[in-house]
Amino acid sequence: MTIVDLRSRLSGMTEAELDLLEEKLRAKLWQKRWDRWTPYPWQVAPEEIETLGWWLQLGGRGTGKTDGCARYMVEHVNGPPCDDRLRGGHRMAIVAPTQGDAVEACVNGPSGLRGHDPRVVLRTGAGGTFARWPSGAEAKLFGAHSPDDVERLRAGGNRCLVWMEEAAAMRRLGEAITHSEMGLRIGPNPHYIASTTPKPRTELIELTRRADVTVTRGRTRDATHLPQEQRDKLIAKYAGTRMEAQELDGLLLEDIEGALWSRSGLDATRVGAAPPMARVVVAMDPAATSGDESDEMGIIVAGLGQQYIPDLNGTSRRHGYGLDDLSGRMPPLDAARRAIKAYHHHRADAIIAEVNNGGDWIGTVIRQIDPTVNYRTVTASRGKLTRAEPVAALSEQQALHIIGSLPELEEQLVSWVPGDASPDRLDAWVWAMTFLMLAPAGNLAAVA
Repeated sequence: MTIVDLRSRLSGMTEAELDLLEEKLRAKLWQKRWDRWTPYPWQVAPEEIETLGWWLQLGGRGTGKTDGCARYMVEHVNGPPCDDRLRGGHRMAIVAPTQGDAVEACVNGPSGLRGHDPRVVLRTGAGGTFARWPSGAEAKLFGAHSPDDVERLRAGGNRCLVWMEEAAAMRRLGEAITHSEMGLRIGPNPHYIASTTPKPRTELIELTRRADVTVTRGRTRDATHLPQEQRDKLIAKYAGTRMEAQELDGLLLEDIEGALWSRSGLDATRVGAAPPMARVVVAMDPAATSGDESDEMGIIVAGLGQQYIPDLNGTSRRHGYGLDDLSGRMPPLDAARRAIKAYHHHRADAIIAEVNNGGDWIGTVIRQIDPTVNYRTVTASRGKLTRAEPVAALSEQQALHIIGSLPELEEQLVSWVPGDASPDRLDAWVWAMTFLMLAPAGNLAAVA
């Protein structure tokens, strides 16, 4: 059939006939993609998952964790209905670190739902953002970053399946699990699937120890869909390091011998909400210039509580609180703007920054953007261990607290061993708490 003949035939079809043709073509395309998929062993789900139980994929980078969960959700949609009263028989949820992550990775990305079933469409309306199938089955997309995200999960309705994407990267993982579980009530066997590169989160470790959780594990070195050259370079760069074990081999590492902070210690002092503050600072630690250790800008918001509260030793004192972690890889101008925004949002008393490690630019840029900011500098006259130990001691005395959870900061605290290059979030944390709780009284009074 020539192009002319095809156009003539299409032009003679009714709208209903064209819709039917499109549906058939989409179905053929979906079947073609579906049949072409070859899973890794760790992408194969257990034959049975208990009610409210989990299938948890732990894997290194490039091991297809998202791919495996997307495939599972599509199979679920095309399987027996969980509730015949529902259009399409299924009402599911996808929870990611942010709602944008859910859209990008779980739906639109090459390993997302549309990669397995091109009939999936994304719809956003007053009720939220949904991935929908032609049958009417749907999955609502949620984030787990802000208090508003938690409230949306609390009111998220009932579901038959919940997919937790990159669970270890969720700032409010515990709350996300609690509130999504409350809504797992549709069908005879509501349950979870989850995909994540492991990090030593308490909630994740507890999941791996539960009898109703099936864990599958994949390693980057075994991910043959990745080019061999790429795998070789990653393995060579991180060989023998914690980064290799966690990010490439997918191992869930717990407390590190010699680390100044422990996960159990952070959990023991964690609080759910910030009390009234006597003083707040935004601490900045400039990105390392070597290019080998880190290119992150550390930006930590911390405060000193108004009340005097007994510490572990019974000494009445003001306690320190970690309010937010805004660190990340970004240009200097963006870092300054982010710090200034946090300064005003938290009504901070000062932005403080280290100037030893190429940080002289921070003050110049901040004053150009907003000359009203109270900007202070700190200089590292002692080694990192000497600076960090007193702050770690405050944690041991239960005088320091993290509000909610700050996963990336916590990962750096519990994994840093003196002698290693200290990461930027940790350095900013140390600067903030030193300035608030350990600096001479004159320095503190200057920002009041």
